[in-house]
Amino acid sequence: MPAKKLTVAEVGLPRFEAGPCEGADIFGLSSHWRAREALEIGLSIDEPGFNVFVLGEDRSGRMSATVAFLEQAVARRPQPNDWVYLNNFRRPHRPRPYRLPAGVGRRFRDRMAALVPQIREALVQAFGSEAVQKQIGTKREAAQSEVALRLEALRAEASRHGLDLAQAPQGGMAIVARSDESGDTATAPAAVDEEARRRIAEQLAEINRWAAARQIAFTEWARTFEREIAEQATDALLDALVGEFSSYAGLARWLTEMRIDILDNLERFRPKPDDQSAATAEPPERRYAVNLLVDHSDDPHPSVVVEANPSYEALFGRIDYEQANGALRTNFALIRAGSLHRANGGVLVLRAEALANDARLWSSLKAALRDREIRVEEPYRAGAMPIAGAPRPKPIPLDVKIVIVGAPRWYYTFFSADPDFQIHFKIKADIDTDMDATPQNLACYAALIRRMAAAHQNATCEEGALRRLLGISARWAARRDKLTAQFERLEDLIGEALLLQGGARSAVLSEQAVIDAMRARRQRNARVEDRLHENIARGMVMIDTVGAVVGQVNALTVRDLGDHAFGAPTRVTARASVGRLGVINVERDTTLGGPIQQKGVMVLQGFLAGHFARRIPLSFNCSITFEQSYGGVEGDSASIAELLAILSDLAGVPLRQDLAITGSVNQRGQAQAVGGIHHKIEGFFRCCVDAGGLSGTQGVAIPAANEADLILRDEITEAVAAGRFHIWSIATIEEAIELFTGRPAGERDADGGYPPDSVYGRVAAELTTFDRILAERIQV
Repeated sequence: MPAKKLTVAEVGLPRFEAGPCEGADIFGLSSHWRAREALEIGLSIDEPGFNVFVLGEDRSGRMSATVAFLEQAVARRPQPNDWVYLNNFRRPHRPRPYRLPAGVGRRFRDRMAALVPQIREALVQAFGSEAVQKQIGTKREAAQSEVALRLEALRAEASRHGLDLAQAPQGGMAIVARSDESGDTATAPAAVDEEARRRIAEQLAEINRWAAARQIAFTEWARTFEREIAEQATDALLDALVGEFSSYAGLARWLTEMRIDILDNLERFRPKPDDQSAATAEPPERRYAVNLLVDHSDDPHPSVVVEANPSYEALFGRIDYEQANGALRTNFALIRAGSLHRANGGVLVLRAEALANDARLWSSLKAALRDREIRVEEPYRAGAMPIAGAPRPKPIPLDVKIVIVGAPRWYYTFFSADPDFQIHFKIKADIDTDMDATPQNLACYAALIRRMAAAHQNATCEEGALRRLLGISARWAARRDKLTAQFERLEDLIGEALLLQGGARSAVLSEQAVIDAMRARRQRNARVEDRLHENIARGMVMIDTVGAVVGQVNALTVRDLGDHAFGAPTRVTARASVGRLGVINVERDTTLGGPIQQKGVMVLQGFLAGHFARRIPLSFNCSITFEQSYGGVEGDSASIAELLAILSDLAGVPLRQDLAITGSVNQRGQAQAVGGIHHKIEGFFRCCVDAGGLSGTQGVAIPAANEADLILRDEITEAVAAGRFHIWSIATIEEAIELFTGRPAGERDADGGYPPDSVYGRVAAELTTFDRILAERIQV
């Protein structure tokens, strides 16, 4: 069966027609259906472990589409809770978290911030009142006067014995010898009665003990009195606060503890401008502050938090520090929330590559999911000098759905290899790389394209531009009946096309602008391609595009530089001789051939054995190589070309050089599909044009299985339409032989032989000659 020549309709850009679409939902595309269903299941299950990993190729909208879908999903859910940290009066280094309804946290914080100055003012007024000060002063004076009277009586008795009471340097009263008015010690009596001194000292000690007890009693009375006054002054303020907030879980107890702590620490509210220690005392504004860690008062529904650059502090929160008198200090009010806190009750979205690049962060996240707690710790301070009083906050319960978004390579190389991953991420949302060009997909895709254009200066699309963009999408998907899921690449192209045509407001995107943008992009990125084809045109890289040569054929390769992929021909040659080694792969022997390329060559050995070694052994050596190839060679897409070169050299039949071929072959001689078809064809087309123009006979042969993959650039399509360039599809090596040699390949007869003038017949005859020569040499 001869090779099939393809028509222009089979190789040109497909011209899709797109019907109307109600919306432009990315998850309405069939490429995203599987992922959508997985996300819906993951969000609907509240059990631990049903977090989601969304995997999709780059530029497939995996992040933007996922976030948009999640925001729609959570919009129907109730508001999440606020979270506050409050002082733990009994254990200040262990501040406690409290869950409050949305909006209550902010209100509580503001009420507490207003309450402390009110309490301070109320206490200042209460303690500064004349009646209170008079009562305290009277009580103090009564205690002091009673002590003074007893001391005066003791001084009188001491005077009778030549003694006196004086203020001691270390404090308190001491017994000294009495002096006259001039300061001289009295001469009579000559000696102090020691018994009297001892008795007076005992009485003085008793007075001191009695005075100390009186002072303690006064202090206790004053403290109790002040508490009563403070309680009377603050009750109304605190009762109003308790009445407003005690119904919230946990706050009633804390408010009771706060009331007691205020009465136990009244000195904190006293102004002490001259007290140097006041600078280090914790002011009431801080002691009774409300650290509003997470505020959802303005959020109508749970949050979808995207942490674009996660670190430990960004995810789990941190504790800030401030300078005070040359030293660092901190407290519970300086605890700051992380993304887990803000997303608690909602969804946290993380990038896979960021987690994979930080093993410590990944381990910490797994621990949080395992324990269902968010701990604010400080691993980043490991090894640093400890800070006195630094808080160790009690953890907050974790109730969040985590969605990791990333490329398949991260899922399969890092995450799926971790046994803990399947415990915590039981849902995989897989975005397909492409989709069928069905009416539904085309309509939705067209709506997306229109939305992309509208996002650029409110532009609209001509129908021609829309059809051109859909065709480009199919080319990027490498299938005439598919569309690429990497639609963000089209968004970039639309932006470039609008700029090229002037970028006017409310512009209409034309088909020509899209064509110009594609050409401009190729011009920017094609430096390496241009240099390679320049070397071919100069003859530095030898490629023939006319004539016929024995054992030589034009194979096709693709180079992908990331931002630009292109095709180019490469010469494959074969040289056969007498021997027993069979096919000798030069690339393998020089370690330039990859494992797939080596496998392809070994398949050729199987094909040759099946066709020509049924009666005699394969008695030949045949080296094959990619000429002027100095780098690694991988893939089996040149195995048909290699087989053609071997058969040509064994048969002595020349191969057409105005043709190039790509395709893999199996041991039965069937042509198998390969990748990069349109790049390969376009590379040989350019080579033919650069070599002096198209002759009208030039073309490329491809496997029949690749027919649906052909979407060629306009210049190649026009040449095919004009009959100046041709595309053939082949199903077997026999069709390729007939196309390249103009001879029949040959069919085996009943005796197992081939027609003498066929290519296979000539190969069999040559191999028989080689075998006879070897046999004769062995006999000699």
